[in-house]
Amino acid sequence: MTKSLCKLSRKQIADGLGDIHRLVAEPKFVCRSCARSSAERGSLCKPAAIPPLSCQNQLSERQSKLSEALLINKHLSPQVEDKSLVVRRVVEQVKQKAQKKTSIAPNELHESFANHKEIKNAKKALKKQYKQQKKLLKLAKKTLKLQKREAKLRAGLDLGKLISTGKASVEVSKVH
Repeated sequence: MTKSLCKLSRKQIADGLGDIHRLVAEPKFVCRSCARSSAERGSLCKPAAIPPLSCQNQLSERQSKLSEALLINKHLSPQVEDKSLVVRRVVEQVKQKAQKKTSIAPNELHESFANHKEIKNAKKALKKQYKQQKKLLKLAKKTLKLQKREAKLRAGLDLGKLISTGKASVEVSKVH
């Protein structure tokens, strides 16, 4: 078996099955392009060493710690929901105040200063959302433009093929 496992055809695999079984029984290498495994480096087109079990156990411990950290972050997500509720409440208050448009009493003046920070945060969140939507719109326009350009190029290639095949048929007919 001089060829790498990655380049074997089905017939070659069937013929050298015993040899292949010996190679893949205890793999030490894996191919980076096609994910085949083997005990010998030379039998793969892009071999990468498989780490020993001790290293794999360390990785699994790290992974478990990361999963625990993710679970903790999931418990923190209700705070994000609370922030969105605060923003909605502030927006509603702003709408109500805009509808009233009456003179502000001294008690309400103190209340409006307390809500000033919440209003500022709500405006900031809305501005951020607007910017994100603007970026998405820009990206959508760009992808549409690229799709049009690709379609135009494909149409040009198809037309070029038709023209070249048409000339060939005309030349053949002149020869006969």
